[in-house]
Amino acid sequence: MTQKMTCLLLEDDHFTMAMIADIIAEVYPQIKIIPCYQIAEAEQSLASGKVDFCILDINLPDGNSFDWLGRISKEISYPLRIIFITAYSTYAAKAFRFNAFDFVVKPFSPADLYTAIERVLQSVNDEFRKIELEQALRNLSQKEEAEQRLVLKSQKAVHIVRLGEILYLAADNNYCNFHLTDGRIFLVSQPLKHYHDKLNGFGFLRIHQSYLVNQQYITSLKKKSNQLIMSNKESLPVAQSRRTEIIAYLGQL
Repeated sequence: MTQKMTCLLLEDDHFTMAMIADIIAEVYPQIKIIPCYQIAEAEQSLASGKVDFCILDINLPDGNSFDWLGRISKEISYPLRIIFITAYSTYAAKAFRFNAFDFVVKPFSPADLYTAIERVLQSVNDEFRKIELEQALRNLSQKEEAEQRLVLKSQKAVHIVRLGEILYLAADNNYCNFHLTDGRIFLVSQPLKHYHDKLNGFGFLRIHQSYLVNQQYITSLKKKSNQLIMSNKESLPVAQSRRTEIIAYLGQL
């Protein structure tokens, strides 16, 4: 038997609301839609019963759904899966923070929406994804960049780290080592490029094909040997192609 689910659909445009509801009804009859045209309605719906996932427009007549989620995140006692949908792709960087939320840009095709919903459905029994989504929801209410949480899955455990705890990342073939400021090292089964893309815009600098460093912990550059000195006294190699960018960054300090 197909699992029954409830979707809160927050969209102020009646045509878009009807189109999304029709797309979902055609392929996912097990999903019950709760239509809301304003944030106030959506908040009331969340308070009155458990919702499995939300499809949220971002700009609503009575506010912004990012700000709303950030405000109520501490009141939600269960993992809430989110699909953002908007005409403004400039929101994508924030919505895709750490790849925890799905994002569909208008105008979209039914296939775009199906892809996002499939990822939501697959996450129902995925404990790592649940933790990642829970932390991402908390990140919305966190204003300090260094306090943003990243969820890492090693071979033995799931770790939640603050960006401010990360000293640097080092590639290890198709894996990646996270070196933390307290000396801990986590081996994660994702390549460095995955985190380079994920942490773009969050104060991390690619200094070499094998290293991504937290800019706040850079102390100096040894120009003759092309070695970057970190706050824990470690020396990391700098690729010649990255040298100019790093010198420019250090010149701004």
